Amino acid sequence: MAKWIIGIIIVVLLGAALWYSGALSSLGLGMSASQTPTSTAQMATTTQQAAAPQPENGMAATNDASDAAITQDTAAVDAQMQGLTSDSANVDSSLNDKQTAQSY
Repeated sequence: MAKWIIGIIIVVLLGAALWYSGALSSLGLGMSASQTPTSTAQMATTTQQAAAPQPENGMAATNDASDAAITQDTAAVDAQMQGLTSDSANVDSSLNDKQTAQSY
């Protein structure tokens, strides 16, 4: 009796997988997109254009390729690299920290 139940479950799962994958669509049995035109009216909507993204981390505008913008971007990258160097030095010093005696 258990073999019959397991067999039915396998057949149902296999049929569901074939239906979901669309393999049965050639027989007109699978999932398919509706091909009939919709009768609901569609209204055009307008949205406000999003504000241009602001430069981040001291960088110049994203579409500015002038010499001044490149100089500003270079200076911003240099400042960020100096901050990274400082952070790296702090991490190194914390890893090399010596254990101190605790008094209870």
